Amino acid sequence: MKLLFSLAALAVLSACAPRAGAVPEAELVSAPEAPPQTGWRAIVSPEDGDRIDHLPDLWASALAAAQRHARQIAREDGLLAPQAARNHPALPPGSYHCRLVRIGAAQGREPAFRAFPDFFCHIRGDRSDSLFFTKQTGTELPGGWLHADGDRRFVLTGAKQYRVGGEPLVYGSEPDRDVVGVAERIGPFRWRLVLPWRGAQAGLDVYELTPVAPEQQAAEPPPLAPQVTVTP
Repeated sequence: MKLLFSLAALAVLSACAPRAGAVPEAELVSAPEAPPQTGWRAIVSPEDGDRIDHLPDLWASALAAAQRHARQIAREDGLLAPQAARNHPALPPGSYHCRLVRIGAAQGREPAFRAFPDFFCHIRGDRSDSLFFTKQTGTELPGGWLHADGDRRFVLTGAKQYRVGGEPLVYGSEPDRDVVGVAERIGPFRWRLVLPWRGAQAGLDVYELTPVAPEQQAAEPPPLAPQVTVTP
């Protein structure tokens, strides 16, 4: 009987002994969780986040596709220079002339460089870190919130609106109409808004923004879209 008891006790002790190479439970450490995204990164899709993060590469590809138009690009006086951004990028509220220059490998017979006449845009906001951009005239009407992102740029999260003065679309309400971009100051009273193309083609829509004289400002500003909120 004693022999049987001794054998049983040895079996229990063997089961409790740590296995060779096993990590004690106290030493197991779980991987730290990634910090929550904030600002514009908490709003956009991963694909649109990549468009902003890889904007320098998209810019290089667009310029390469438009290399036959080097003289026209040079005449834009830094508008299409990737490194032209300066400090203090916030746009003062009010009306702007906004002229579109489109560069990149377009489909069909469209040239890789196209410049369009002036349109009108508008900036609203009472905070320097969050502004609302609206394009008021023309056939394409991007609009949305501009989020401060460092010392030299704002990031746009918005959508292509259906019509001027209609109910504003916000980013994410209709994903196929979403737009993202970067707003930068490139000179005295001169800004640009850069919107990377969506889809397979590498290209950019670059809006040159210059303030409208105070006496020519519109009496009624365009409607303001609701700010996108992020649920933690």
